[in-house]
Amino acid sequence: MASIPLHLVNGFLGSGKTTFLMHYLDTFSRGRKIAVIQNEFSTSGIDGDIVRHHCGAYRMLEINNGSVFCVCLLGSFIDSLAAFIQDNPPDEIIMEASGISDPISIGQIFQSPVLKGKVYLGYSWAIVDAKNFNRIIPIRARLEHQIRIADTVVINKSELAGEEMNSVLLAVKKINPFANVQCTNFAKIDFEEKKMSLRFYPANDCRNSQRPDLQSVVIKTNRLISRENLGRFIESIKDEFIRFKGFVNAEGNKKLIVQGSFADYTFEEMDWFTGGTELVGIGSPGGKVDYTRKFETYCD
Repeated sequence: MASIPLHLVNGFLGSGKTTFLMHYLDTFSRGRKIAVIQNEFSTSGIDGDIVRHHCGAYRMLEINNGSVFCVCLLGSFIDSLAAFIQDNPPDEIIMEASGISDPISIGQIFQSPVLKGKVYLGYSWAIVDAKNFNRIIPIRARLEHQIRIADTVVINKSELAGEEMNSVLLAVKKINPFANVQCTNFAKIDFEEKKMSLRFYPANDCRNSQRPDLQSVVIKTNRLISRENLGRFIESIKDEFIRFKGFVNAEGNKKLIVQGSFADYTFEEMDWFTGGTELVGIGSPGGKVDYTRKFETYCD
Protein backbone atom coordinates (compact mmCIF):
# COMPACT_ATOMS: atom_id res chain seq x y z
CA MET A 1 0.00 0.00 0.00
CA ALA A 2 1.38 3.42 -0.98
CA SER A 3 1.88 5.94 1.80
CA ILE A 4 -1.19 8.17 2.22
CA PRO A 5 -1.04 11.94 2.89
CA LEU A 6 -2.93 13.12 5.96
CA HIS A 7 -3.84 16.81 5.75
CA LEU A 8 -4.54 18.62 9.01
CA VAL A 9 -7.11 21.38 9.59
CA ASN A 10 -6.61 23.19 12.92
CA GLY A 11 -8.37 26.18 14.40
CA PHE A 12 -10.04 27.40 17.56
CA LEU A 13 -13.72 26.78 18.32
CA GLY A 14 -15.95 28.57 15.83
CA SER A 15 -13.14 29.69 13.53
CA GLY A 16 -14.66 27.99 10.44
CA LYS A 17 -12.93 24.59 10.24
CA THR A 18 -16.04 22.65 9.16
CA THR A 19 -16.88 25.28 6.53
CA PHE A 20 -13.29 25.05 5.27
CA LEU A 21 -13.53 21.23 5.18
CA MET A 22 -16.71 21.34 3.09
CA HIS A 23 -15.05 23.82 0.71
CA TYR A 24 -12.15 21.37 0.35
CA LEU A 25 -14.54 18.50 -0.39
CA ASP A 26 -16.40 20.64 -2.93
CA THR A 27 -13.08 21.23 -4.68
CA PHE A 28 -11.52 17.77 -4.62
CA SER A 29 -13.86 14.93 -3.63
CA ARG A 30 -15.21 14.21 -7.12
CA GLY A 31 -11.76 13.41 -8.47
CA ARG A 32 -10.15 11.72 -5.47
CA LYS A 33 -11.00 9.07 -2.93
CA ILE A 34 -10.92 11.12 0.27
CA ALA A 35 -11.25 9.95 3.86
CA VAL A 36 -12.45 12.49 6.43
CA ILE A 37 -11.59 12.40 10.14
CA GLN A 38 -13.55 14.66 12.46
CA ASN A 39 -12.40 15.08 16.03
CA GLU A 40 -14.82 16.86 18.36
CA PHE A 41 -14.33 17.99 21.94
CA SER A 42 -17.80 16.87 23.02
CA THR A 43 -19.46 13.46 22.91
CA SER A 44 -21.96 14.59 20.27
CA GLY A 45 -20.93 14.59 16.60
CA ILE A 46 -22.79 17.67 15.34
CA ASP A 47 -20.19 18.54 12.70
CA GLY A 48 -20.14 14.94 11.48
CA ASP A 49 -23.87 15.13 10.79
CA ILE A 50 -23.37 18.36 8.82
CA VAL A 51 -20.55 16.96 6.69
CA ARG A 52 -22.33 13.64 6.02
CA HIS A 53 -25.14 15.53 4.30
CA HIS A 54 -22.72 17.47 2.13
CA CYS A 55 -22.13 16.53 -1.51
CA GLY A 56 -19.26 14.34 -2.65
CA ALA A 57 -17.99 10.80 -2.09
CA TYR A 58 -15.84 10.23 0.99
CA ARG A 59 -15.56 8.00 4.05
CA MET A 60 -15.71 9.39 7.57
CA LEU A 61 -14.12 8.46 10.90
CA GLU A 62 -15.39 10.34 13.97
CA ILE A 63 -13.40 10.62 17.21
CA ASN A 64 -15.40 12.45 19.88
CA ASN A 65 -15.04 13.47 23.53
CA GLY A 66 -11.48 14.80 23.48
CA SER A 67 -8.52 15.70 21.29
CA VAL A 68 -6.78 12.89 19.41
CA PHE A 69 -3.45 14.58 20.28
CA CYS A 70 -4.09 14.09 24.00
CA VAL A 71 -2.12 11.18 25.45
CA CYS A 72 -5.37 9.64 26.74
CA LEU A 73 -6.76 9.25 23.19
CA LEU A 74 -3.65 9.12 21.02
CA GLY A 75 -3.12 5.35 21.25
CA SER A 76 -6.71 4.41 20.49
CA PHE A 77 -6.83 6.94 17.64
CA ILE A 78 -3.72 5.42 16.03
CA ASP A 79 -5.31 1.97 16.16
CA SER A 80 -8.60 3.31 14.77
CA LEU A 81 -6.82 5.10 11.93
CA ALA A 82 -4.81 1.99 11.02
CA ALA A 83 -8.00 -0.10 10.83
CA PHE A 84 -9.81 2.67 8.94
CA ILE A 85 -7.33 2.69 6.05
CA GLN A 86 -6.47 -1.01 5.97
CA ASP A 87 -9.24 -2.51 3.84
CA ASN A 88 -10.09 0.43 1.60
CA PRO A 89 -7.10 2.81 1.40
CA PRO A 90 -8.06 6.36 0.34
CA ASP A 91 -6.02 8.62 -1.92
CA GLU A 92 -5.76 11.13 0.90
CA ILE A 93 -7.05 11.85 4.40
CA ILE A 94 -8.13 15.23 5.73
CA MET A 95 -8.57 15.62 9.49
CA GLU A 96 -10.51 18.39 11.22
CA ALA A 97 -8.93 18.57 14.66
CA SER A 98 -10.74 19.48 17.85
CA GLY A 99 -10.98 23.24 18.36
CA ILE A 100 -8.88 23.10 21.52
CA SER A 101 -6.33 20.59 20.28
CA ASP A 102 -2.59 21.06 20.66
CA PRO A 103 -1.13 19.42 17.53
CA ILE A 104 2.54 19.65 18.55
CA SER A 105 2.54 15.89 19.29
CA ILE A 106 1.31 15.01 15.78
CA GLY A 107 4.69 13.44 14.97
CA GLN A 108 3.86 10.53 17.29
CA ILE A 109 1.07 9.49 14.92
CA PHE A 110 3.40 9.06 11.96
CA GLN A 111 6.16 7.36 13.97
CA SER A 112 3.79 4.75 15.39
CA PRO A 113 4.80 1.22 14.32
CA VAL A 114 1.29 0.48 12.99
CA LEU A 115 1.25 3.61 10.78
CA LYS A 116 4.90 4.24 9.94
CA GLY A 117 5.31 4.16 6.18
CA LYS A 118 1.54 4.06 5.64
CA VAL A 119 0.59 7.66 6.44
CA TYR A 120 2.54 10.91 6.26
CA LEU A 121 1.73 14.54 7.09
CA GLY A 122 0.70 16.07 3.80
CA TYR A 123 -0.36 19.66 4.49
CA SER A 124 -1.43 21.72 7.47
CA TRP A 125 -3.90 24.60 7.62
CA ALA A 126 -4.72 26.75 10.65
CA ILE A 127 -8.04 28.61 10.56
CA VAL A 128 -7.99 31.84 12.57
CA ASP A 129 -11.11 33.74 13.66
CA ALA A 130 -10.05 37.32 12.90
CA LYS A 131 -12.88 38.90 14.86
CA ASN A 132 -12.23 36.95 18.09
CA PHE A 133 -8.47 36.35 17.84
CA ASN A 134 -7.63 38.82 20.60
CA ARG A 135 -10.32 37.41 22.90
CA ILE A 136 -8.84 33.90 23.09
CA ILE A 137 -6.62 34.35 26.14
CA PRO A 138 -7.01 31.12 28.22
CA ILE A 139 -5.98 28.95 25.27
CA ARG A 140 -3.48 31.27 23.59
CA ALA A 141 -0.55 28.83 23.78
CA ARG A 142 -2.51 26.11 21.98
CA LEU A 143 -3.71 28.54 19.35
CA GLU A 144 -0.13 29.59 18.69
CA HIS A 145 0.94 25.94 18.37
CA GLN A 146 -1.82 25.43 15.77
CA ILE A 147 -0.47 28.40 13.82
CA ARG A 148 3.17 27.34 14.16
CA ILE A 149 2.76 23.99 12.42
CA ALA A 150 0.63 25.42 9.59
CA ASP A 151 1.75 25.70 5.98
CA THR A 152 -1.14 28.11 5.36
CA VAL A 153 -2.85 30.27 7.96
CA VAL A 154 -6.39 31.16 6.86
CA ILE A 155 -7.47 34.37 8.58
CA ASN A 156 -11.22 33.90 8.39
CA LYS A 157 -14.08 36.37 9.03
CA SER A 158 -11.69 39.13 7.99
CA GLU A 159 -14.49 41.52 6.99
CA LEU A 160 -15.80 41.38 10.58
CA ALA A 161 -12.47 42.19 12.25
CA GLY A 162 -12.56 45.91 11.50
CA GLU A 163 -9.68 47.87 12.99
CA GLU A 164 -8.27 44.72 14.66
CA MET A 165 -7.46 43.09 11.31
CA ASN A 166 -4.01 44.61 11.03
CA SER A 167 -2.99 43.54 14.55
CA VAL A 168 -4.22 39.99 13.87
CA LEU A 169 -2.22 39.80 10.66
CA LEU A 170 0.94 41.08 12.38
CA ALA A 171 0.50 38.62 15.28
CA VAL A 172 0.04 35.64 12.95
CA LYS A 173 3.13 36.55 10.92
CA LYS A 174 5.14 36.91 14.13
CA ILE A 175 4.04 33.49 15.37
CA ASN A 176 4.82 31.81 12.03
CA PRO A 177 6.78 33.94 9.57
CA PHE A 178 7.16 30.99 7.17
CA ALA A 179 3.46 30.28 6.55
CA ASN A 180 1.44 31.40 3.57
CA VAL A 181 -1.25 33.73 5.01
CA GLN A 182 -4.61 34.14 3.27
CA CYS A 183 -7.31 36.54 4.48
CA THR A 184 -10.83 35.48 3.58
CA ASN A 185 -14.48 35.13 4.56
CA PHE A 186 -16.55 31.94 4.82
CA ALA A 187 -13.22 29.99 4.94
CA LYS A 188 -12.86 30.02 1.15
CA ILE A 189 -9.33 30.06 -0.23
CA ASP A 190 -7.53 29.27 -3.45
CA PHE A 191 -5.91 25.83 -3.15
CA GLU A 192 -3.33 26.49 -5.89
CA GLU A 193 -0.51 26.70 -3.33
CA LYS A 194 -1.61 23.60 -1.41
CA LYS A 195 1.33 21.52 -2.63
CA MET A 196 4.10 23.72 -1.21
CA SER A 197 6.48 21.75 1.01
CA LEU A 198 5.77 21.48 4.72
CA ARG A 199 7.79 23.69 7.07
CA PHE A 200 7.81 23.41 10.85
CA TYR A 201 8.37 26.50 12.97
CA PRO A 202 9.37 25.17 16.41
CA ALA A 203 8.21 26.93 19.55
CA ASN A 204 10.93 28.69 21.54
CA ASP A 205 8.78 29.39 24.57
CA CYS A 206 7.84 27.16 27.47
CA ARG A 207 4.36 28.42 28.18
CA ASN A 208 1.89 25.98 29.61
CA SER A 209 -0.24 24.30 26.95
CA GLN A 210 -2.26 22.05 29.23
CA ARG A 211 -5.90 21.42 28.40
CA PRO A 212 -7.91 24.53 29.35
CA ASP A 213 -10.67 24.30 31.92
CA LEU A 214 -13.53 24.02 29.42
CA GLN A 215 -16.57 21.78 29.67
CA SER A 216 -19.18 20.63 27.18
CA VAL A 217 -22.96 20.63 27.62
CA VAL A 218 -25.42 18.74 25.43
CA ILE A 219 -29.06 19.85 25.18
CA LYS A 220 -31.55 17.32 23.79
CA THR A 221 -35.30 17.80 23.63
CA ASN A 222 -38.33 17.21 21.39
CA ARG A 223 -39.94 20.52 22.41
CA LEU A 224 -40.48 23.20 19.75
CA ILE A 225 -39.15 26.72 20.10
CA SER A 226 -39.79 29.93 18.18
CA ARG A 227 -36.90 31.63 16.40
CA GLU A 228 -37.40 34.67 18.65
CA ASN A 229 -37.19 32.61 21.86
CA LEU A 230 -34.20 30.72 20.50
CA GLY A 231 -32.48 34.08 20.17
CA ARG A 232 -33.45 34.94 23.74
CA PHE A 233 -32.06 31.63 25.00
CA ILE A 234 -28.73 32.17 23.22
CA GLU A 235 -28.60 35.70 24.63
CA SER A 236 -29.12 34.31 28.13
CA ILE A 237 -26.20 31.84 27.98
CA LYS A 238 -23.67 33.37 25.58
CA ASP A 239 -21.48 34.78 28.38
CA GLU A 240 -20.97 31.26 29.75
CA PHE A 241 -19.99 29.60 26.46
CA ILE A 242 -17.30 30.17 23.85
CA ARG A 243 -19.14 28.06 21.28
CA PHE A 244 -22.67 26.74 20.70
CA LYS A 245 -23.77 24.69 17.71
CA GLY A 246 -26.36 22.11 16.72
CA PHE A 247 -29.83 21.45 15.35
CA VAL A 248 -33.13 22.90 16.55
CA ASN A 249 -36.76 21.99 15.85
CA ALA A 250 -38.50 25.33 15.54
CA GLU A 251 -42.15 26.33 15.27
CA GLY A 252 -43.78 26.16 11.85
CA ASN A 253 -42.13 22.81 11.05
CA LYS A 254 -38.78 24.56 10.64
CA LYS A 255 -35.42 22.85 11.10
CA LEU A 256 -32.55 25.16 12.02
CA ILE A 257 -28.78 24.84 12.18
CA VAL A 258 -27.47 26.97 15.03
CA GLN A 259 -23.81 28.00 14.92
CA GLY A 260 -21.87 30.67 16.70
CA SER A 261 -19.10 31.71 19.02
CA PHE A 262 -18.80 34.41 21.65
CA ALA A 263 -21.61 36.88 20.82
CA ASP A 264 -22.12 36.02 17.14
CA TYR A 265 -24.73 33.41 16.18
CA THR A 266 -26.59 32.41 13.03
CA PHE A 267 -29.79 30.39 12.60
CA GLU A 268 -30.15 28.86 9.13
CA GLU A 269 -33.01 26.72 7.81
CA MET A 270 -32.28 23.30 6.28
CA ASP A 271 -34.46 20.43 5.13
CA TRP A 272 -32.46 17.22 5.69
CA PHE A 273 -32.40 17.01 9.49
CA THR A 274 -35.07 14.72 10.96
CA GLY A 275 -34.14 14.30 14.63
CA GLY A 276 -34.96 16.24 17.77
CA THR A 277 -33.23 19.34 19.02
CA GLU A 278 -29.57 18.68 19.84
CA LEU A 279 -27.23 21.51 20.83
CA VAL A 280 -23.65 21.35 22.07
CA GLY A 281 -22.11 24.15 24.11
CA ILE A 282 -18.42 24.44 25.04
CA GLY A 283 -17.26 26.87 27.68
CA SER A 284 -17.50 27.41 31.43
CA PRO A 285 -21.11 26.53 32.28
CA GLY A 286 -22.64 26.95 35.70
CA GLY A 287 -22.18 23.68 37.57
CA LYS A 288 -25.72 23.44 38.95
CA VAL A 289 -27.59 24.58 35.83
CA ASP A 290 -29.70 22.06 33.91
CA TYR A 291 -29.34 23.59 30.45
CA THR A 292 -31.90 21.30 28.81
CA ARG A 293 -34.48 22.43 31.34
CA LYS A 294 -33.41 26.03 30.88
CA PHE A 295 -33.81 25.69 27.13
CA GLU A 296 -37.27 24.19 27.55
CA THR A 297 -38.42 27.22 29.56
CA TYR A 298 -38.08 29.16 26.29
CA CYS A 299 -40.17 26.62 24.37
CA ASP A 300 -43.86 27.32 23.74
